Amino acid sequence: MPDVTVKLSDGIRDVTVEITGADDALRRAEETAIRLYDAAIAGSPTDRRAGFAGWSPSSNTERSPEEA
Repeated sequence: MPDVTVKLSDGIRDVTVEITGADDALRRAEETAIRLYDAAIAGSPTDRRAGFAGWSPSSNTERSPEEA
């Protein structure tokens, strides 16, 4: 079980970092989450929402009844 879990999200990208067995676990988890988030932003296209680049408007993906 992790000592610290840090979650960082901007509504498009989510970063979760878990650290176990470190004296400075919170500081390390925060620094790692920010570093990973910065890398995700740098690698994302600026003209589209991240994660949806390959989706087509005519996608036939089904939703479960709970999501409707």
